[in-house]
Amino acid sequence: HLYDVTTAPAVKSLNDAAQHLGLGALHAGVEVHGVEFSFAYHEYGGPGIITYKPMHIDQHRYRETVLMGTTALSRGDTAALIRAMQPEWPAAGYDLLRRNCCSFADELCVRLGVGHIPERVNRLAGAGAVLADRALFAREAVRPAWQAGAALADSAVDTLRVLDQRYGIRQQASFAAASAAGGASVLRSWIGDALGR
Repeated sequence: HLYDVTTAPAVKSLNDAAQHLGLGALHAGVEVHGVEFSFAYHEYGGPGIITYKPMHIDQHRYRETVLMGTTALSRGDTAALIRAMQPEWPAAGYDLLRRNCCSFADELCVRLGVGHIPERVNRLAGAGAVLADRALFAREAVRPAWQAGAALADSAVDTLRVLDQRYGIRQQASFAAASAAGGASVLRSWIGDALGR
């Protein structure tokens, strides 16, 4: 089953518009033997696999059902499969872009023998992951230049400190600034006289 992420009307509107592009901010769950399974992050740790009544999860708005077929696994085999998957899907391993409810639904469907979920279900998260990876790559590519610039700036500051200690540059700079200020008032006076004020 697919849901709009959250119950916010704006997300529903976004998903209505994005649906034509094969995108959506979606939550996914897999119904098997009258129970819906999904994957979620929660603060108290432990397994991230959750269960709820099919098409009724309070945090999200039901959108549609995608029929995947029927599993050959019995109720007992399905329970054993979920127990086997729990250590592989800890709540702390949840990643909104790379390891989320949609990627769990895909893996569960494959293990149930009904194939992969439609690509559109996790496409937005996949696109977000690509963008995040590219941003990380760009940041890492720029890091050496930034570090070299920072080292150069540190070196310049150190050099200025040494010169200040040897030659009193700060005092001379203060005197030059005062002279410039005095010169500016002389210049303003001269311009005023030239303009007849």
